[in-house]
Amino acid sequence: MKKKIWITIGIIIFILIFIVLIRFNIYMNLDKRYDEMNAKNNYYYYSETENTVMTYWKKDNIHKVNVKNVKGEGNITFWKNADTNEYYMFNETENKTYSKYIGNNGMMVENLPLTGYNVSSENRLGINLMFAINPFCTISNGKYENKRCYILGYLEEGSSKEWIEKETGLPVYIEFANGTYRKIQYSFDTVTDEDIRIPNIEEYTLIENQ
Repeated sequence: MKKKIWITIGIIIFILIFIVLIRFNIYMNLDKRYDEMNAKNNYYYYSETENTVMTYWKKDNIHKVNVKNVKGEGNITFWKNADTNEYYMFNETENKTYSKYIGNNGMMVENLPLTGYNVSSENRLGINLMFAINPFCTISNGKYENKRCYILGYLEEGSSKEWIEKETGLPVYIEFANGTYRKIQYSFDTVTDEDIRIPNIEEYTLIENQ
């Protein structure tokens, strides 16, 4: 009888280890695929929530972002040349103004959208192992707009869910705890010089120069 109990315990432990390894491999692969996509020199994405629309273009070392308030007047364009470290912020409302900075002061987005489960390379092994072991972290298969996804979540009331495309490691849909959402669409190697062109400064009034 004791032998059967130990065999059963051993089988259970083996199954649990196997599940953890599968989950760990999923988290690691999603991070790896994200890094590969984010390293590309030409990409575009469009992000939409109930209140805000963000449009992002990257071509080589030029980054351009427009953030527009759907229900208000907010409309700002950020533009940066990473080679020269020039950074501009343009207010696109009726009284057009712009500011110029050295660096971006943390306001400029310079990467593809991150998920709550993206882990930097230096901490990746340990944190992804913690995700894999944690029984409250959930992984399931699903689809969003015909894209094969992993649905990542957390077993806690009020937690968000994230649909991560398997092929790219990029989030395509996020359902937040408060019932709001974020939809994201991507394209690669489609951004032109016209897309990343800096707005005509002569049409704006300088309000800050740092």
